[in-house]
Amino acid sequence: MTLLQPESFSRRQNPTGTKMVVGTIRILTSLPASGDGSYWGPNDDKDAYHQVITHHLFCLTLKDKLLLAPISNPRHVLDIGTGIGLWATNFADAYPDAEILGTDLSPIWEDAVRPNLRLEVDDCCSKWTYLDEGRQPFDLIHVRCLFGSVEDWPTFYEQSFDHLRPGGYIEQAEMSLVPHSLSGEYSSSLSIFHQWYQFWKQCGVKTGKSWHIADTMQQAMREAGFEDVREVRFKWPIGTWASDARLREIGRWYREFWEVGMEGWIMALSTRYMGWTADQAREFIRKTQEVLRDGEQRIYYEVVIVYGRKPEDSGR
Repeated sequence: MTLLQPESFSRRQNPTGTKMVVGTIRILTSLPASGDGSYWGPNDDKDAYHQVITHHLFCLTLKDKLLLAPISNPRHVLDIGTGIGLWATNFADAYPDAEILGTDLSPIWEDAVRPNLRLEVDDCCSKWTYLDEGRQPFDLIHVRCLFGSVEDWPTFYEQSFDHLRPGGYIEQAEMSLVPHSLSGEYSSSLSIFHQWYQFWKQCGVKTGKSWHIADTMQQAMREAGFEDVREVRFKWPIGTWASDARLREIGRWYREFWEVGMEGWIMALSTRYMGWTADQAREFIRKTQEVLRDGEQRIYYEVVIVYGRKPEDSGR
C-alpha cells in the first residue's frame, strides 16, 4: 500500500496550476476483484501517476472545467472507471450538495476522502443493480478512458440510459488512437505511431473489445435513445512544438503521458494476445522513446468528448 501525496512527486511530475486533488486517496495495488471483470492495463503506483497526468491533461484542455454537458445542480452522480478518484474528488468539492459514486474494477483506494463521495468496486460491463438496491436515478453519468475495456457498448449505453433520470446527462471522454501529422505528410515519426495504431487495432480483434470508441460513441449514444448529443474534439500535440502556449503545455504533459504509459500499455497485451516476447515489446518502447525525445515530430492525437441527454418523455 502506498499513500499517494502531492509531495511524493517532483516539481516536474506534479502538475501545478490545476485544481486537482491527489493527496489523501490511499492507493492499493491489486488485481481486478469484481466478478469476471478484466482490464488490460497495470494497477500500480506508476499507473496512479499516469492517472494524475491524464487528469491534468483534461484539466488543461477544459480550462479546469470538469464537464461540457450543460448540467446544473446535479444531486446524484456516477463516475465509471474512476481509477484513483481524481475527477470524482474534484466534482465532490465543486458540488458539495451532490452525492458522487465512483466505481472501478479494483479496490485501489482505502476510503473516500469527502463526505459526499463513495468509491466502490463494481464492473460496468455486468448488469447494473443501482436501482434494484434502492438508489436514486443519476443526474449525471461520467465516463473517461474506457477504450479497450468494454465488449458490449450498446448494452453499456442502454444501462446508462436506464439509470439516468429523465433530463439527465451522460458525458464520455475518450482518446482517439489515430495519429495525425501537422503537415499531413507521412514521416518516420508518424510511422511509429501508425504502428501503435495497428497494434491497438489488432488488440481489439484479439480481445473482442473496441479500442476506437472515441470515433463511434456519438452515434452509439444516439442509437441508445439519447438526444441533443454533442461531440467536441480537441488536439493533443506530442511535445512542445505548438505555437499556442496552452497547447505547448498540453504537449509537454502528453509526451510525459506517453513516456510513463507505454510499458503498461504494451507489455501485457503484446505478450498475452499478440505473441510477442518481452524483449520485442521493450524494443518497440525504445524505438518510440527515440521518436518522442528527438523533438522533431509534429504529431498530434484527438481527444473526443461526447455528451447526450435522456429525453424527459423517454418512458424508461
